[in-house]
Amino acid sequence: MDQYLPPPDGAGAAAPDEPADYSAVFVDRRVIAFRAPALCALLTSVWQDNGSGMHARAIRFSTAQQMLDVEVEQSGRRLGRQVLSSELLPLIIAYCIGARIGLPANAEKSVLITTGGAVLDCVIGHGSLPPYRRTRAQAARLMGEW
Repeated sequence: MDQYLPPPDGAGAAAPDEPADYSAVFVDRRVIAFRAPALCALLTSVWQDNGSGMHARAIRFSTAQQMLDVEVEQSGRRLGRQVLSSELLPLIIAYCIGARIGLPANAEKSVLITTGGAVLDCVIGHGSLPPYRRTRAQAARLMGEW
């Protein structure tokens, strides 16, 4: 992943060092980056699955508008299509479900378009720590017994 920067207007996901929810005790975060070839394959597979017959051929990233400019081929014709990050989010989630890539169901999910690709950000803010259960060894061990 090149850089993880919020859009210039301040909208979108928080930077990785800033929690989305300041009342959270700890934040569980998963970030998945998709570069242009992966996005072409992702869009093509999801569009083929829903029966539209579109093939993504090339992608340009517009970080200011949080949009993808996609060159699409459909029935032998080349078309241009714009995909907003809000439209891309359900497509990426559908692909991850179909590809069996684990995503936390109760996480807040967002997509950020960067200069190098699209970033799926999954964040869960926890209000309390889960109980820590320490496991103790049955007996003391010497270095030679390891």
